[in-house]
Amino acid sequence: MPIGIQLNGSGFPLIDFNVPHVFVDEIENPELGEEDDHHFGKVLRLRNGDRITVSDGEGNWRECIYGSTLEVVGEIFFQPKPEIEITIGFALVKKGKPELIVQKLTELGVDKIIPTVSQRSVVQWSDKKIVENQKRLSRIAREAAMQSRQMYIPEVVETQDFSDLDAEKEITLAHPGGEKLTLDHSFLVIGPEGGWTEEERVGKECCSLGGSILRSETAAISAGVLLTSLRDGRVSEGGD
Repeated sequence: MPIGIQLNGSGFPLIDFNVPHVFVDEIENPELGEEDDHHFGKVLRLRNGDRITVSDGEGNWRECIYGSTLEVVGEIFFQPKPEIEITIGFALVKKGKPELIVQKLTELGVDKIIPTVSQRSVVQWSDKKIVENQKRLSRIAREAAMQSRQMYIPEVVETQDFSDLDAEKEITLAHPGGEKLTLDHSFLVIGPEGGWTEEERVGKECCSLGGSILRSETAAISAGVLLTSLRDGRVSEGGD
């Protein structure tokens, strides 16, 4: 919920990338959690009086002075979310690195990340492991959002069967020989080692990430770079 001063265009960003950044539960009266306090004091070795920035994960942020309690400084600012939400799903693969995918997609500004199991997926997680990994990947997303000075933490969804994901909304599959990637493909899913089956591709749009076969991690990160660059205006679809 926006409660701060909204800045756009040349007025944003104002956040200082040279000071530590952390997420708090309450932006108006921010307090550090135990783990964050330990990290700032023992790992980063901040001293009383050092500057930090805090965000509530909903776009609101402000500057604080670090100490036994946080001293708020100045106004609360608000960074609106982009109008287009980018969701990237990826099929679990043997010896894959979902942690790396979540970390990098978070740094890039992807809004939603969905691990999935498709027909050709070798990896199958138990219900217990699905819950454990969702918590672990969500923690990685939070840490990556802090490191990259994000105002929002992406939603990391529990691992889903592709059939359930397919029913959620219109999706696009990354597939060799598909059409050119555009913002119309803002919900993109990366396949497993053996690719998508014909059954999974029926009725789906497919788009290409290039002329070579990419590892799951490379494909997911490449998709994140391309889609966020298009959305945020760093490149144009027309190639101008």
